[in-house]
Amino acid sequence: MSCDARRSTAARAATVAVAALLLLGTATPALAASTSVQVDAALTDQTRTDELSFTFTASSNQTVTATSGFSRAGGNVQFQFDRWERTDGGGSGSSNSWEVVSGGTYRVTYEVTVTGDVDDTTYSGTVEVSGGAGTEASEQLSVNVDVLYPQFGSIGAGNPTFVFDDGSGSTQTQEFDVTVENTGQGVMVLSDVTFSNVPSGFSVTAVDVPNTIAANSQGTVTVRVEADSSVSSGSHSFTMNVADNLDSVSDASSSISVDVRKPPVADVSGSEINVGDVLVGTSKSTEFTVNEVGGYSGIDGVSIEVVGNEQSGSVSFSGSVSTSAGGSDTASVTVRAAEGAAQHSTLSWDVEITPYAEYAPTRTVTVTARVIHPAKLQRVGLNRVTVPFDQPRSEVSTFTEESTVDIVNSGDLEMNVQSASASMQSGGQYLSASIENVPSTVGGLSTGEATLVVEADADAPEGTHTVQVTVDTESAGTKTITRSVTISQEPSLGVQSTVQYGEVTVTENRTQSIDVAEQLGYESISGLQIQKVSGPNKWLTVVERPPSRLEPGQVSPLVVALRFDTQAELYKQYRWKFRVSADNVPTKTITVVARPKPYSFDQITQPLSDTASQGGWQAATTEPMNRMLLTLEERLKGDGAVAGDDLSRALAGGRAALLFVDSLERARTARQQGNYSEAQRALARAAVARDLLAQYVNNLQGDKLQSTASPAVAAANEAFAATAAKQRSHYEEVLAANESVIRNAQAHRALMRLAEYTGNSQQAQTHREAYQRASEKYLRLVEHAANSSARAQVLWSGFRDNATLVIADYPLVLNPARVDSVYATTNRVESLFSEAASTYARAGATDEAAATRQRASAVGSRIQAARYSLLGASAVYGAAFLLLLVRIGRNTYAYVRDADAATTGDFLLQT
Repeated sequence: MSCDARRSTAARAATVAVAALLLLGTATPALAASTSVQVDAALTDQTRTDELSFTFTASSNQTVTATSGFSRAGGNVQFQFDRWERTDGGGSGSSNSWEVVSGGTYRVTYEVTVTGDVDDTTYSGTVEVSGGAGTEASEQLSVNVDVLYPQFGSIGAGNPTFVFDDGSGSTQTQEFDVTVENTGQGVMVLSDVTFSNVPSGFSVTAVDVPNTIAANSQGTVTVRVEADSSVSSGSHSFTMNVADNLDSVSDASSSISVDVRKPPVADVSGSEINVGDVLVGTSKSTEFTVNEVGGYSGIDGVSIEVVGNEQSGSVSFSGSVSTSAGGSDTASVTVRAAEGAAQHSTLSWDVEITPYAEYAPTRTVTVTARVIHPAKLQRVGLNRVTVPFDQPRSEVSTFTEESTVDIVNSGDLEMNVQSASASMQSGGQYLSASIENVPSTVGGLSTGEATLVVEADADAPEGTHTVQVTVDTESAGTKTITRSVTISQEPSLGVQSTVQYGEVTVTENRTQSIDVAEQLGYESISGLQIQKVSGPNKWLTVVERPPSRLEPGQVSPLVVALRFDTQAELYKQYRWKFRVSADNVPTKTITVVARPKPYSFDQITQPLSDTASQGGWQAATTEPMNRMLLTLEERLKGDGAVAGDDLSRALAGGRAALLFVDSLERARTARQQGNYSEAQRALARAAVARDLLAQYVNNLQGDKLQSTASPAVAAANEAFAATAAKQRSHYEEVLAANESVIRNAQAHRALMRLAEYTGNSQQAQTHREAYQRASEKYLRLVEHAANSSARAQVLWSGFRDNATLVIADYPLVLNPARVDSVYATTNRVESLFSEAASTYARAGATDEAAATRQRASAVGSRIQAARYSLLGASAVYGAAFLLLLVRIGRNTYAYVRDADAATTGDFLLQT
């Protein structure tokens, strides 16, 4: 079909456009036996349906048959019988053969269907309704087919712009819509979209093409353009060709323009500028590098805009930026930290950097800084100082305790420490304090450590004093703190942790003396208790216990006796544990270890025989025991019966006799050598052995054995009483001499023990009370002497501090007006030192008395120097006064002489 025919058809279609729209896809009854339909030329599968009706009046009653249908255009146009109906409602049906009634009017309806490829023309044919009487009706049915054609109108040209601003060198892709206009009356079906004259570096494809474009409407074709980074900057164009399924491509083409822009791109590495630490109240500048990262154009200046506001600081920029493509340049940023900005707070700004060029992208860069503060002495830390007197008083003269002094710098800059000092605010007569290892600098946010050294005299009393520590820095301030210094004097319980008996012969009686002591010498121990906590309930016996109270430095024995009987398992190691406890001291444990071995009479009888050969009281004590054991041995050898535990008692009694003789001999030897303290300790052991001997002998069940051994008990009692009497005489002489209070206390204590050993409980109680009174008096005297010494020291220190001049610790007084106060003070100092020394001596504290005399001598030499200086100054002042008197006398004499001469006129004769 030609273009003119299409235009004619389009003009005709325009007159029935409204009707066509209403008829599309619907069926409406025809007003006559003809109708019209419109079809789109581009839609080959389109179907249009309509109805054609006519009426007739039946001439008679009969059966009629209507033409079933006919077709045209090769079957693309078909007329088919659809239905019949009596117009008065008398009936209807869909069969083309039915019964009619004479005079009845009937409507016959045919359906016309147009499909496929048809021409723009009228298709018709005749149908009949006939019966036995002939043709009842004949009607021509016709359909006018109007074919509608599309027509390309304008094609809208897109104008995409590619901006290469990321510097990646990769291909960019854009999609945009191109409108295709259909100005025809028929639906348009696009069959192809192609592109021509596409420049190098571009790739163009249609990614979304509409299936149809309605008449007098527009469709949208989505075009994808890919541009390689190698394309040049500027405008590029290509042609878009559109064809429909009716081959109308020659009328559908459009030129599409593409703009390529390659502006400079400014960026900062990492997208962040870190200025670092900025001291509060000051500014800090740093350079940063601006890179041109696009790689196509150079930068000729940039715009830098700060986004947002930072209350704690400000930021500014300086310097011009100019680079070549891909080059770099530097600029400067300055950050100021406001006064009062919080320490370590972060200052942050978002900054937009844009080159001065069209299409140049804006990059956001973050500028950050951290606020720091100057050095500041935040704190001087020192824990409470305790000086423990944890070494025996007899071994040390001073105690030293070190503590760490923390010097805290809360600022960020290094702090210079100029000095650190310490001084005792109280207790200076006993304590001294100093600072060592002072750091010269302390780093920012760090803690330096110095060492506080406190020294205390061993004679210092227990108590709490105050030390002052001062730290001075160059610019970070000065701080002074005070802390308490406590002198802690605790009692210390000392015991031997393990006592080894070794192998002990069965029936052998062996004792061990275990020293229990207050080992430091500062405080007494009270509430002392010794309790067995484990071990067999036999064989080991505690025969002497220390008192419940131990004076400072006092040593007292715990005496245990061991005797295995025949029930003990040979060579098995037995252990006994004793818990030693007291008030306010750690509990100690004593472990006694022993292992029984078979007994032998020879091990006892031979020493007894050897001792008996000495004669005297030794023989009187040991010989009866030896005879008793030999008798027992003979009885055992002869398989004689031994009653009960007589074997173990007899052997233990022999051991006790030997121990008694040995202890008493040691006591007598020590006494003869003048060592009465050692003699007293030996007598204590002899008393224990004597009592054990009597106990074992008295418990012998065999009468003959007991009668044989009894003389040994009597001899032991007699010998012990004689030795104790001589020991008692010595201590009574000590009391009579009355040399010192402490000596008297020791003598009363020794006499108390001797009375206990000899069974004189009344005398023991008398000496116990005297010992307590002497001890209390000793403490009072020592305390009084210590107070006198302390008062003398305080007076002397005040005198020295008020002296006119102190040279090499020698105070000099040059003011004669102070003569009375000087002599009064120095005499008082000498008197107090003398009183302290004599009181110490009277108490018996010889070491303290000697130390006080030494101190008094040293102070006395300095007092003498002070007195000499005062006498010398007085002499100088007196000489000056005499010279003044002589001068006044001479002047007076001259005046009187001149006056007398003037009165008598003698001066005229002389003239």
